[in-house]
Amino acid sequence: MNLKSAIYLLVSPVFMMFAALACGTVVNEMAYYACPTAAATITGTQIPGIPTPMPSITTPYILQAPAAFYKDDAVFVGQPGAALRLRFRLMDVETQPASPQSGQPRILQSWSLEIKNLGSIPYETVPPALMVILSIDTTNGIVEGTWPTSEMAMQAVGIVDQSYDPVQPGETRVFGLAAYTLPGTVDQLAYLLDGAGNNQITWRNAVNPYCSGDVAD
Repeated sequence: MNLKSAIYLLVSPVFMMFAALACGTVVNEMAYYACPTAAATITGTQIPGIPTPMPSITTPYILQAPAAFYKDDAVFVGQPGAALRLRFRLMDVETQPASPQSGQPRILQSWSLEIKNLGSIPYETVPPALMVILSIDTTNGIVEGTWPTSEMAMQAVGIVDQSYDPVQPGETRVFGLAAYTLPGTVDQLAYLLDGAGNNQITWRNAVNPYCSGDVAD
């Protein structure tokens, strides 16, 4: 299947999932996030028989999949120097009103996904076929489910003619995405690294409470 044309086949959630399985670079490496500053300190202790206490040890804050990351975190896949090394960043999550469908209320959710190719080989991806919303924060609490990216939702927020050419080494690409959900705000989203959901990046739609910065490259 041609990656550039894959998006035009995504006319329903079923086709979207099949396209995800068939298209793109399959990534099996686990995603991780590292805070650029120290986040935890182990206080030095006095050991009997030793005149001075052990020094304090400062450790970095590291978050690794399958744990959920946070909006605006720089999430890496692949180690420095690897041929396949990528950086993902979830940004600009917004909620807009939408007309009901078949009498059922719904909301239009949109967001941006930034992908930077830090490796030495092209990265093929069709993000609309690989991103889903996993949970919605409603007035009655968190509701879990699966709300795939929708071509109709993307058109409703003005996302058209988006390029799905491979992301080249050194290139940074921002993809606009959107989906219809039940009323509420996005709680969690996921990007299927392997196209099947066995290896994925999950984000919470919240500011990282543990670290205020990240390692950008």
